[in-house]
Amino acid sequence: MKKWEAQRQALQAAQQTIEGRLERTHQYGLKGAMNEELGELSINDNHPADIASELFERSKDVGLRDADKIRLQEIERALAGIDTGTYGTCTNCGKAIPQERLEAFPLATLCIDCKLTDEHHHPSRERPVEEEFLYPGFARTDTDETSSVVFDGEDAWQAVGRYNERPSYKGDYEQIFMDDNEGIVDDMDVISNQEYRNQLPD
Repeated sequence: MKKWEAQRQALQAAQQTIEGRLERTHQYGLKGAMNEELGELSINDNHPADIASELFERSKDVGLRDADKIRLQEIERALAGIDTGTYGTCTNCGKAIPQERLEAFPLATLCIDCKLTDEHHHPSRERPVEEEFLYPGFARTDTDETSSVVFDGEDAWQAVGRYNERPSYKGDYEQIFMDDNEGIVDDMDVISNQEYRNQLPD
């Protein structure tokens, strides 16, 4: 058991850090209801955009807390493995995990070969779920090879690429947002005082 003493100390230090972080998140009110944190009687009558920043921070804190809980379970599992003598053994093939790998990543449960095989067979696990349905991007709606003349994915990509190519610095993007000249309310406003005097009878 003594040969894993360095890993045990590293795992216990990480455990204390995560437990302290989880305790601090409770102090910030993450354990209570969101309306209590905001001082609102109810958040049901508020549009999500009204509390967008608070909602984002809350969801981020919840995600970080859940990630810490998962990591804490992994640490506890590794510490239990050290006590029972199963630590350092690949859970897939049963071979010993190299000492160097455990020094670099004490939570490793797979040897290098099994880890590479696992990542090869499950390449999409680290990617967003929606990518499976959006592949291959704009090309999946490309209809140029047929006689279709609809506005397809390639047209959308080209429209986005052409948008705002040469922006001006006064907020008028190629005059697409302005129907008339700046500062002129009515056509009569462009007539100067001199022009008005010139049309008066002598």
